[in-house]
Amino acid sequence: MAHLFRQILDFLAIGYGAQGVAAASGVLTVILIFSVIIVGTIMSGIEKIQIVILSKLFGERTALFICNYITIAGTIIHECAHALFATLSGAKVTEISFLDTKGNSLGHISYVGRGPIFMRGIQDSLCACAPVFVGLICKFIIINQIFHGTYPIWGQVILWYLAISVIDHMSMSPIDIKHYFQGIWAVVPIVFAAVFCYGYFIVT
Repeated sequence: MAHLFRQILDFLAIGYGAQGVAAASGVLTVILIFSVIIVGTIMSGIEKIQIVILSKLFGERTALFICNYITIAGTIIHECAHALFATLSGAKVTEISFLDTKGNSLGHISYVGRGPIFMRGIQDSLCACAPVFVGLICKFIIINQIFHGTYPIWGQVILWYLAISVIDHMSMSPIDIKHYFQGIWAVVPIVFAAVFCYGYFIVT
């Protein structure tokens, strides 16, 4: 990240003072904010393509069964990620389900925002993007274990199953994206301040 920050500073050519750091911080904040959406949207697209392909091969019902029930571990991680970020940011989780029987989605959570409007904005945004962050962390850990751990064949099979399940469900639905932008106004100043402090530290 330090290298990227310096590249942005050099590209802007404003200098390495507070003004240059602020400008670079603004650019990097925008990149970070939209990177979450891009990753979540790409994962959602991969999931939809997978369903389309499986639907053509086995029919829609079987495709949804494979993508939802067979990879239920990913659904559990997805919904728990929502619940974890909601709770950590101060919201109250009122319902969580991993086995919905209606619609094309297997799980959901419901939560109630608490605190001032600023905190509720943070809760909406963090809860919405939680599966992307948790999914990336889980995927990194699992892939690392696959290629660097010493497991028997059955252990490798379980790890690959978990990796595929996580990848299949680290997406952001249209509702997630709506909630993400609904509260992003409260998150942007925090991200900008953190990036600015980091950038100022590495260039001075």
